[in-house]
Formats: sequence, structure tokens, C-alpha cells
Amino acid sequence: MFKDPVCGMDVEPETAAGKSEYKGTTYYFCAPGCKKSFDADPEKYIGKSPEHGEHHH
Repeated sequence: MFKDPVCGMDVEPETAAGKSEYKGTTYYFCAPGCKKSFDADPEKYIGKSPEHGEHHH
């Protein structure tokens, strides 16, 4: 189980909507929009703590 770096949701690699490689790390995404946001500005999302994510559902 991985955390989507954009929204903090738990994502299974097998069912992820997308994935990106950045600086030798693979990131998995719950939705294409999260992947698009990450790909546009990865530094904005790495280094922040997904456990204290921006989205509260």
C-alpha cells in the first residue's frame, strides 16, 4: 500500500490510476488528476507529509 503524494489516499499499485518515477522513487496515484498535478510540479508534493494531507474527506 502506498500513499498518493498529492491527496494522501492509500493506493494499491495493482489498481493505481497512474504512476510516476521521480528521483528514483515510484509514486502511485488514485486518479489521473493527481498524477497530472504531481507531474507538473513534483517538488510541491514530495517532502510534505501525506499523513497530514490537504484533503479531508
